[in-house]
Amino acid sequence: MTQGPSASEHAAHVPATAAPHLVHLPTPGDHYSAATGSAVMTVIYEFSRCHAAAGGETSVLVSRGTRHDYSVGQCIEFVGRGLPDKKRKLVDSAAGMIGLTRPFERHFYKPAIESMNRSFDGIFLLHNAASAVIPFARRFPNARIFLWPHNDLFGTYSRHEVRRTIDAATGVICVSRFIANGISRRLGGVMTSKLRVVNNGVDTDRFRPNTDRAEQQNDVPIVLFVGRVTPQKAPDLIIRAAAKILSRTRKFKVRIVGNAGFSASDPLTPYERELRALAAPLGDAVEFQSFVDRNKLLSEFDAASIYCVPSNWDDPCPLTVGEGMACGLPSIVARRGGIPEVAADAALYFTPPDIDELSAQLERLINSTAERADWAAKARARATQITWTNQYRELRTQLAAG
Repeated sequence: MTQGPSASEHAAHVPATAAPHLVHLPTPGDHYSAATGSAVMTVIYEFSRCHAAAGGETSVLVSRGTRHDYSVGQCIEFVGRGLPDKKRKLVDSAAGMIGLTRPFERHFYKPAIESMNRSFDGIFLLHNAASAVIPFARRFPNARIFLWPHNDLFGTYSRHEVRRTIDAATGVICVSRFIANGISRRLGGVMTSKLRVVNNGVDTDRFRPNTDRAEQQNDVPIVLFVGRVTPQKAPDLIIRAAAKILSRTRKFKVRIVGNAGFSASDPLTPYERELRALAAPLGDAVEFQSFVDRNKLLSEFDAASIYCVPSNWDDPCPLTVGEGMACGLPSIVARRGGIPEVAADAALYFTPPDIDELSAQLERLINSTAERADWAAKARARATQITWTNQYRELRTQLAAG
């Protein structure tokens, strides 16, 4: 089980209005568990524990047979169905283009919809479930329906279908201004009042600076990557940048933690094999650690000296940025997507895939313990501004405005 809420994490005030009953719908088939490292499930858990501390009730709709062992949130099981295959997705897209509800996605979400009483009058939070908005709104006339996009959901949607979906929702909770702006562009540049921004947060009691790190500053610095090992997350950029600056007189290590999926037993993908080949000339200067669940993540941050988030895509609002910064790690992050909204002015930036810019930032921190200490303090200070309690307060404000 994950660590429960601490007193200081929930010390901040929350809205004085009565806490509503919140019902979260993650993607059916996902596991409500720290064991998978799912970002969406982490978000649901963190907001659920803040809601419980504020006296609110939370339910989570989960497929039967999935793992659901987070410590807060009443799980309501239903018999899930498989995601539509490629052909069915094409049919769904065509249906959406002519103004119809997407039939196969509607079928996919139907068991979750039917698991709740029609008279429910609380708040539904539909995570990445754009096609579920209209069916939920029709079945639960007394409820308030919020779509919660964690990514760009509308790639195959026409402007009319986007508008119809948002019109049926009470509001849209975007994880970053970047996501909200993307939806606005799909609406022809219109920033509807239904678009709200609530960034992801960080637990600054659980993720905290390693008090022994200062004593380790004279050791060989460790540059840490944590996340899914995919081309989009781009850990290869760190290895390529390291190869440019590693020398006999400038020693450091790169540690890549994670794999392509959510299980340590998964076989290596072609990209993961490519990474190992890329790292081979650097010898023991590059280490690989397969997936670790969120309960063991802190030890990786504790052992690191520098944190790097090199995402080579428009990452909407990655949790690990705040977590590394909360651990007091001087951070180098990609100037992409919603990452600058999280890191603000408390991190060093580069623009992927610019290896020269990344290597210069790495060199700057590797060569100077004073620089590392300065950026570590900035990182921790920024993390204290974006705690889950602060973000929960903003969520409650946005839900009340719906």
